[in-house]
Amino acid sequence: MKLLDLALRGIGAVLSVFLGTAFAVLEAVYTPYRIAGWPAVWLVPAALAISLFLSWFARTATGLAWGWWLAAVPWFLVMIFAVGGTQEGDQIAASWVGLLVLATGGIGFVGPAAYRAGKRTTAPPPRPTAPQLTAPHPGPYAP
Repeated sequence: MKLLDLALRGIGAVLSVFLGTAFAVLEAVYTPYRIAGWPAVWLVPAALAISLFLSWFARTATGLAWGWWLAAVPWFLVMIFAVGGTQEGDQIAASWVGLLVLATGGIGFVGPAAYRAGKRTTAPPPRPTAPQLTAPHPGPYAP
Protein backbone atom coordinates (compact mmCIF):
# COMPACT_ATOMS: atom_id res chain seq x y z
CA MET A 1 0.00 0.00 0.00
CA LYS A 2 2.87 2.34 0.76
CA LEU A 3 4.37 1.73 -2.68
CA LEU A 4 1.04 2.51 -4.36
CA ASP A 5 0.78 5.77 -2.42
CA LEU A 6 4.30 6.73 -3.44
CA ALA A 7 3.58 5.88 -7.08
CA LEU A 8 0.38 7.97 -7.08
CA ARG A 9 2.23 10.92 -5.57
CA GLY A 10 4.93 10.60 -8.23
CA ILE A 11 2.31 10.51 -10.98
CA GLY A 12 0.68 13.56 -9.39
CA ALA A 13 4.01 15.39 -9.40
CA VAL A 14 4.66 14.58 -13.07
CA LEU A 15 1.11 15.59 -13.97
CA SER A 16 1.52 18.87 -12.06
CA VAL A 17 4.67 19.73 -14.01
CA PHE A 18 2.97 18.82 -17.29
CA LEU A 19 -0.18 20.82 -16.54
CA GLY A 20 1.83 23.85 -15.41
CA THR A 21 3.78 23.79 -18.67
CA ALA A 22 0.75 23.12 -20.87
CA PHE A 23 -1.41 25.87 -19.40
CA ALA A 24 1.43 28.38 -19.57
CA VAL A 25 1.96 27.60 -23.25
CA LEU A 26 -1.77 27.95 -23.92
CA GLU A 27 -1.92 31.28 -22.07
CA ALA A 28 1.12 32.55 -23.96
CA VAL A 29 -0.31 31.48 -27.31
CA TYR A 30 -3.75 32.98 -26.77
CA THR A 31 -2.57 36.30 -25.31
CA PRO A 32 -2.16 38.11 -28.67
CA TYR A 33 -5.49 36.81 -30.03
CA ARG A 34 -8.30 39.21 -30.74
CA ILE A 35 -11.96 38.36 -31.19
CA ALA A 36 -13.78 40.88 -33.40
CA GLY A 37 -11.05 43.39 -32.66
CA TRP A 38 -11.28 42.93 -28.89
CA PRO A 39 -8.30 41.59 -26.94
CA ALA A 40 -8.67 38.24 -25.18
CA VAL A 41 -9.53 39.76 -21.81
CA TRP A 42 -11.00 36.44 -20.67
CA LEU A 43 -7.42 35.21 -20.26
CA VAL A 44 -6.90 37.37 -17.17
CA PRO A 45 -9.45 35.63 -14.90
CA ALA A 46 -8.65 32.33 -16.60
CA ALA A 47 -4.96 32.70 -15.68
CA LEU A 48 -5.91 33.38 -12.06
CA ALA A 49 -8.32 30.44 -11.89
CA ILE A 50 -5.89 28.08 -13.62
CA SER A 51 -2.97 28.97 -11.35
CA LEU A 52 -5.14 28.63 -8.23
CA PHE A 53 -6.28 25.23 -9.48
CA LEU A 54 -2.74 24.12 -10.33
CA SER A 55 -1.48 25.24 -6.94
CA TRP A 56 -4.22 23.28 -5.18
CA PHE A 57 -3.84 20.22 -7.44
CA ALA A 58 -0.07 20.01 -7.00
CA ARG A 59 -0.30 20.28 -3.23
CA THR A 60 -3.12 17.75 -3.03
CA ALA A 61 -1.68 15.26 -5.52
CA THR A 62 1.76 15.17 -3.92
CA GLY A 63 0.74 15.66 -0.31
CA LEU A 64 3.56 18.15 0.13
CA ALA A 65 3.26 21.72 1.38
CA TRP A 66 5.79 22.83 -1.22
CA GLY A 67 4.11 20.83 -4.01
CA TRP A 68 2.75 24.02 -5.61
CA TRP A 69 6.30 24.69 -6.83
CA LEU A 70 5.98 21.69 -9.16
CA ALA A 71 3.38 23.54 -11.23
CA ALA A 72 4.60 27.09 -10.60
CA VAL A 73 8.20 26.71 -11.78
CA PRO A 74 7.39 25.42 -15.28
CA TRP A 75 4.60 28.00 -15.58
CA PHE A 76 6.96 30.84 -14.68
CA LEU A 77 9.72 29.53 -16.96
CA VAL A 78 7.40 29.37 -19.95
CA MET A 79 6.08 32.85 -19.17
CA ILE A 80 9.61 34.25 -18.83
CA PHE A 81 10.56 32.82 -22.23
CA ALA A 82 7.28 34.12 -23.69
CA VAL A 83 8.09 37.62 -22.46
CA GLY A 84 11.50 37.50 -24.11
CA GLY A 85 11.77 38.87 -27.60
CA THR A 86 11.01 36.70 -30.58
CA GLN A 87 11.62 37.47 -34.25
CA GLU A 88 8.03 38.59 -34.56
CA GLY A 89 8.11 40.63 -31.33
CA ASP A 90 7.18 40.08 -27.73
CA GLN A 91 4.19 37.85 -27.20
CA ILE A 92 3.30 38.56 -23.59
CA ALA A 93 4.78 41.99 -22.85
CA ALA A 94 3.47 43.55 -26.04
CA SER A 95 0.03 44.24 -24.57
CA TRP A 96 -1.62 45.08 -21.31
CA VAL A 97 -3.55 41.80 -21.47
CA GLY A 98 -0.29 39.86 -21.55
CA LEU A 99 1.08 41.74 -18.58
CA LEU A 100 -2.14 41.16 -16.64
CA VAL A 101 -2.04 37.46 -17.50
CA LEU A 102 1.51 37.27 -16.20
CA ALA A 103 0.65 39.20 -13.04
CA THR A 104 -2.59 37.41 -12.16
CA GLY A 105 -1.14 33.99 -12.90
CA GLY A 106 1.80 34.74 -10.62
CA ILE A 107 -0.50 36.04 -7.90
CA GLY A 108 -2.56 32.88 -8.21
CA PHE A 109 0.50 30.79 -7.37
CA VAL A 110 2.25 32.99 -4.83
CA GLY A 111 -0.79 34.48 -3.08
CA PRO A 112 -2.12 31.30 -1.46
CA ALA A 113 1.40 30.19 -0.53
CA ALA A 114 2.05 33.53 1.17
CA TYR A 115 -1.29 33.28 2.97
CA ARG A 116 -0.48 29.79 4.25
CA ALA A 117 2.98 30.92 5.33
CA GLY A 118 1.47 33.85 7.19
CA LYS A 119 -0.96 31.56 8.98
CA ARG A 120 1.87 29.32 10.15
CA THR A 121 3.89 32.22 11.46
CA THR A 122 2.92 33.19 14.95
CA ALA A 123 3.64 36.39 16.72
CA PRO A 124 6.09 36.25 19.61
CA PRO A 125 4.52 36.13 23.07
CA PRO A 126 3.79 39.54 24.52
CA ARG A 127 6.42 41.04 26.74
CA PRO A 128 5.67 41.08 30.45
CA THR A 129 4.43 44.39 31.68
CA ALA A 130 6.91 46.62 33.40
CA PRO A 131 6.61 46.79 37.17
CA GLN A 132 4.50 49.72 38.30
CA LEU A 133 6.32 52.34 40.23
CA THR A 134 4.84 53.41 43.49
CA ALA A 135 3.30 56.80 43.62
CA PRO A 136 5.82 59.45 44.52
CA HIS A 137 5.64 60.95 47.96
CA PRO A 138 3.56 64.05 47.89
CA GLY A 139 5.63 67.14 48.04
CA PRO A 140 4.95 70.19 50.09
CA TYR A 141 2.67 71.59 47.39
CA ALA A 142 0.44 68.50 46.99
CA PRO A 143 -3.25 69.07 47.74
